[in-house]
Amino acid sequence: MLTRKASVFLHATFHTQTVVGNLKLNKMKNTIIALFYLFSLSSCGQSTSKIDFSDVAKNKVDSLFSAYDDLSSPGYAIGISKNGKTLYKNGYGSANLDYKIPIEPNSAFSIASVSKQFTAACIAILILENRITLDTPASDFIPELKKYPDTILIKHLIYNTSGITDYPRLERTGGKSWITFNYFDINECIATSLSEDKLQFKPGENWDYCNVNFMLLTKIVEKISNQTFAEFAKQRLFEPLGMNNTLINDDITQVIERRVTPYNHRTKEYINDYEEYGIKLRKDGEYIQHPRNSPHYGGSGVVTTIEDLLIWSDNMVSKNFGGEPFYNLMHKTIKFNHDRDNQAFGLYIGDFKGRKIVAWDGGDWGISSQLLRFSDQGVAIIVLSNLGSGEAFRKVNGIADILIDEKIID
Repeated sequence: MLTRKASVFLHATFHTQTVVGNLKLNKMKNTIIALFYLFSLSSCGQSTSKIDFSDVAKNKVDSLFSAYDDLSSPGYAIGISKNGKTLYKNGYGSANLDYKIPIEPNSAFSIASVSKQFTAACIAILILENRITLDTPASDFIPELKKYPDTILIKHLIYNTSGITDYPRLERTGGKSWITFNYFDINECIATSLSEDKLQFKPGENWDYCNVNFMLLTKIVEKISNQTFAEFAKQRLFEPLGMNNTLINDDITQVIERRVTPYNHRTKEYINDYEEYGIKLRKDGEYIQHPRNSPHYGGSGVVTTIEDLLIWSDNMVSKNFGGEPFYNLMHKTIKFNHDRDNQAFGLYIGDFKGRKIVAWDGGDWGISSQLLRFSDQGVAIIVLSNLGSGEAFRKVNGIADILIDEKIID
């Protein structure tokens, strides 16, 4: 198991098990688009129609989570769908160990880097409205970027090839660490990264995972829309889709219904890692409770549920929201002057046992998440955990193997 020190900020490490891998609109046009999205609301919701999912398949899936199927440990929530129909959803373990509250499919999880596809989706909406293009200079909206000799385009941010140094690799002003126990916000993260006088490389020349790329994308959304990013995402993306239990957590004091509490194992390894980040812990007990006290977003910050992520995944089959143009843009890959060409809009394209997958995973202190789709088969598998070492991607792989064995995935 990787230590948190080794893995906490490397959310986009692509695991080998899953990866082999029109311009400004006038007011009338914006009104038409808004009406289209509102009209779509009635048809974007998750289907409740039944599809055969045998007891054998359910038992096999449940067995993957047997060690967490009680209220004495953190756990998981899962969802599986095919062609817009929910096959199975369930919860295992405790959402809060203080009160022994069970995890359910409507429990609200922070999903770490799985959030990036929603940031990218907001940019996709603006592109499809011809308010920006992939080749628009990001400095048109972020003047601080003009200091760099090489122009950073919006596509360089989306595809992690900007050359900007990500904030966790740099020292914080004041000396505190970037651990999410400590308060820091998106503005501090961006200011820290842009305090560097030079880019790591010329934009487009290398691929380098960077949360600040996606934080800057939220600033672009805010400049264009004259809304906070949370307001834009809610009004233009989540509500039209019917994702009514999904939000951008940009305020740590916000009350969120059914929110789970994140945990890590209270092992010597974890205790040592926390101490390296300036947090001293007692050794007794089985779990470390880790509230997220830093309301940064863009690269993370989405709180959502299995049920809402099933709606999101099912729209990738029905294309009711946004139609084919939205779908195609979300899955668009671009070849830059580096070897990685499988990234799309907060998604990566890969291979699982000879089958095309589209996915992204997330991990942070007390959080593990993955949303994976077999796009040709119309299957989505979602696993969320409130355990930092939950390795959601491994559970997704296990479910995928079961679905293949049960002929649910061809």
